[in-house]
Amino acid sequence: MRIILIDDEWNSLDLLEKVIQTVDPEIEIAGKFQNPLEAIPSILAMQPDLVVLDLEMPHINGIDMIRMLAYTKCYFLVVTGGDASQLINEFEIQGVMQLQKPYSINDVRLILKTVDIELKKTSKNANL
Repeated sequence: MRIILIDDEWNSLDLLEKVIQTVDPEIEIAGKFQNPLEAIPSILAMQPDLVVLDLEMPHINGIDMIRMLAYTKCYFLVVTGGDASQLINEFEIQGVMQLQKPYSINDVRLILKTVDIELKKTSKNANL
């Protein structure tokens, strides 16, 4: 699995990377960005399996960024200090999950397992 991480706080990026690598050292962190606008070309070029991004960032918020990239085949994980499920549902965004701070290793493990299952389903359906 290839993941791009986006958060305007470097400490949050480092912590999330460490947690992901603890859950599964085989996961490739394809990029880490503090500026969401700088991440867009990499997302388009690399087509990662999962983009993990903070909800509130300068320049563009996480929901608007996901809406811009909705046509990609990426799954998105919104990391937030509050409940963003209503916001995600309001925009009817598919393939978006939520991780609330503070999160545990088990929270991250469950989400990564869910993404892995979805990726396998997609791959299986593409081969039919």
